[in-house]
Amino acid sequence: MQLVQLPGTALSVSPLCLGGVPFGITLTESESFALLDRFVALGGNFLDTARIYSDWVPGEFRRSERILGDWLQSRGRRDRLIVATKGAHPFIDSLTVPRTSAAEIRDDLEGSLRTLRTEVVDLYWLHRDDETRPVAHFIDVLNQFLREGKIRAFGASNWTAARLRTANAHARATGQQGFVANQPFWSLGCQQAKPSTILGLVKFDAEAWRFHRETGLAVLPYTSQANGFFSKLALPPDRRAADLAKSDYYTPPNLAAGQIVARLAREKQVNPSAIVLAYVRSRPFPVVPIVGCRTHAQLDDTIAGLAVRLSVAELRELEDASLSGLPADQ
Repeated sequence: MQLVQLPGTALSVSPLCLGGVPFGITLTESESFALLDRFVALGGNFLDTARIYSDWVPGEFRRSERILGDWLQSRGRRDRLIVATKGAHPFIDSLTVPRTSAAEIRDDLEGSLRTLRTEVVDLYWLHRDDETRPVAHFIDVLNQFLREGKIRAFGASNWTAARLRTANAHARATGQQGFVANQPFWSLGCQQAKPSTILGLVKFDAEAWRFHRETGLAVLPYTSQANGFFSKLALPPDRRAADLAKSDYYTPPNLAAGQIVARLAREKQVNPSAIVLAYVRSRPFPVVPIVGCRTHAQLDDTIAGLAVRLSVAELRELEDASLSGLPADQ
């Protein structure tokens, strides 16, 4: 995989980021280690987790970070990897109560450093916004971490484009570093998916598209492959999962988009997942999808899809069918 430099940083990352949600949840520790080994062997160097990951299942808290920290220590590859994690998320038993004070953000970051067993987080994300606080609060706190050498760069997850724009304007006006990346909920079909039960998710919308087109800020979308929905939909009816209709993506616009995905996959002789990945990557600003692969086969298939790009006409066809409201411009 050819590395991509994130604009405004010294971070050179693989064109895919391996997401850590499955570590210790749907994957055992040994399976997580094997998947991480496979990703690195195939040229990947970019890993993403969060302080909150695993806290919604019984047992050990912070399991994803802990497993990644164990793997980093056992493999001795820390200097060759770009490690990202996220903080400032509400506690799992009080999801409507923000945790965004300077002390709470510091507590999360320093906890992540201990759990990951690293001296610095390469890319630190604020996992949620808190619009009751001015953007200056977050920019000032995160720049203090930069000065302390605890992070190398920082981004925002689940922030609106308007808040990102205001925050980076404040950073410029005060001579500080701003957000270098945005981590939104974005995939083919996400705009017309059924409403999520998870609080605080921010979808990538037309305003965000314009913001990134203007600024060139990097986008690292999560759920970038729509949880495999379009690959499952492309299977013959007798091989589809019986509960496919229960998917959040199972809506009339997404069924229409799925027919186009299947056709493009046949024309390009690739798997549908390659089309879904190309949908977010074929944009006029840097996009590095976060992928939640659970098997080596899924990972291999995803990496093989990196060669596929979509034309403006193909993007427009998908945008129109899925009623996304996003421009189809490259």
